[in-house]
Amino acid sequence: MNIEVISTGNRRQMLQADPGENLMECLNKAGLMEGSECGGRGVCGKCVVKVLSGSFAPMKEGDDHNRFCKEDEVLSCRALVQTDAVIEIGYGRDDVSRKVHLPKLAEGAVPAENPVSKYYIELEKPTLRDQLSDIERILAQLPRKTTFAPGVLKDLPSVLRQADFKVTCAVMDGELISVEPGDTTKESYGFIIDIGTTTVAMYLVDMNTGKPIDAQGLANPQRVYGADVLSRITAANTPEGLKKLQTLVVEGISEAMETVYKRRGISAKTVYSAVVVGNTTMSHLFMGVQPDNLAMAPFVPAYRPSITMKAHRVGLNMQQEGVIHVLANISGYVGSDTLGVAMATKPWEQKGVSIGVDIGTNGEIFLGYKGWLLTCSAAAGPAFEGAHIEMGMRAGEGAIEKVSLRDDKVTLGVIGKAAPQGICGSGLIDVVAELVWTGLLNKRGAFVNEGDAAFDQPLASRLRTNEAGIREFVLAYAGEYKNAKDIVITQKDIRELQLAKAAIAAGIEILLKEASLDSSKVDRCFLAGAFGNYLDREKACALGLFPGIPVEKVIPVGNAAAEGAGLCLISEAQRKMSDRMAKFVKPVELSTHPDFNTLWIRALNFPKPVKD
Repeated sequence: MNIEVISTGNRRQMLQADPGENLMECLNKAGLMEGSECGGRGVCGKCVVKVLSGSFAPMKEGDDHNRFCKEDEVLSCRALVQTDAVIEIGYGRDDVSRKVHLPKLAEGAVPAENPVSKYYIELEKPTLRDQLSDIERILAQLPRKTTFAPGVLKDLPSVLRQADFKVTCAVMDGELISVEPGDTTKESYGFIIDIGTTTVAMYLVDMNTGKPIDAQGLANPQRVYGADVLSRITAANTPEGLKKLQTLVVEGISEAMETVYKRRGISAKTVYSAVVVGNTTMSHLFMGVQPDNLAMAPFVPAYRPSITMKAHRVGLNMQQEGVIHVLANISGYVGSDTLGVAMATKPWEQKGVSIGVDIGTNGEIFLGYKGWLLTCSAAAGPAFEGAHIEMGMRAGEGAIEKVSLRDDKVTLGVIGKAAPQGICGSGLIDVVAELVWTGLLNKRGAFVNEGDAAFDQPLASRLRTNEAGIREFVLAYAGEYKNAKDIVITQKDIRELQLAKAAIAAGIEILLKEASLDSSKVDRCFLAGAFGNYLDREKACALGLFPGIPVEKVIPVGNAAAEGAGLCLISEAQRKMSDRMAKFVKPVELSTHPDFNTLWIRALNFPKPVKD
């Protein structure tokens, strides 16, 4: 069957589908499935597509999704292909390029150590009098005691003869891992791979200089199975499910690698090493390790120490005899990405008190002070990624990222300067802060009602109650910004944000309490992650995201997880340091902490507005 897909900007793509194939699976294979949050259960309504021609059958007789779909729409996760069709997808693609910037790797503070030595050799050709085997002929020209990886033998005869016995040998840790035609001594690369729940960020590093030279990002292909780690764990609870999620992320990364290779004109066979970081669940899924116990108390991971393995162990698109270093996890919910942030910021080398916060689905936090290094994971949920929000979406074209409520009017900043389709995480924080400042939201996060003093302003006319009886604020009426439908922020959306920000705020307070400190003693708060680059720090502080910490002490550090991973890629000493620090860090389990619930409930409220 032919499925023609029309997306934002009237882009068209033709897909092939089998009769009875799930439409969401079809879109996902083509990299077009951006909306789903519920793992295909038909309860989030974010995978709605408009059917322009053709028809689809319901997955289950009696399926009723009228609350999500109009007459000419279907939920792709619950629709089966019946005929040729033309569909329109209204959700914007996640603009991952906004989240991927070349790391600086501490501005060269760490000297690069290339683990691969390369030797160009010109060999005598075999004769009837010289019948030495190909591998012995090569080893005789390399340093004594050099061994060889068995995988080198596979194509060795043809490589040697096609290159007229003029080849380059790559040796890592005394083992010959690659024989390459011609002189490739100047070609030696590595990859930094940061596997986030939402986005995968990748960076190509020239291992001869230690400098990142290219970057590529992709939406984590596992997202179709849920926006949070618990959904992924559930999806991976069978051998088939685990294999599917591993295959999705490995193939997605490999395809992104191929894009870089073509752009740079290099061979995958000259990429000899990679360092991988991610939260504990993402690391388990990448390696094909069952993550089931991470969802159940006492939340024990299958492994914590760092793991070094050959690339062919997972089939990543690089030199198959090269190595992949998966950095150490800290606990069941604090992974190697947090370790990467710590390696980049090195709080143990800073004077005073350092806080580090990586805002995302799992809000990882650390505190460094006088030899202490405490860490925790706050279950913030995916609201900061635009998930579980009525009109939430990822940070792509058409997403509202900035909101101003000034002079009795609404001003929107939209990614791509397109018509707004929904709101992403930074836009959500913006609008809630603005609503608090205008008084349309009280400190408990409730919209004001008629009779309240704050209701006596023109912007209050945008407050209404929807058909489900839920209060909402209209950011853009249909057509106001060339948008097809009303864009709203609901009372439920406000609650989602409150839950998320309270989890992070309470986590910070718990770590301070564990160190017998208070927020007045904090010297700096590192804000890690791509989200921090677009977050309005003043508004985040106004909502109480960083309780008691003034905005001038909040320091965005970008993708510090990748920065730390990069240091471990170019320096064995840094990698060994990361292993030591992983053992030294003290994880704090928030779910069993006696003060967490009290602090979390208190943090649900918004601070008293101080904005003029």
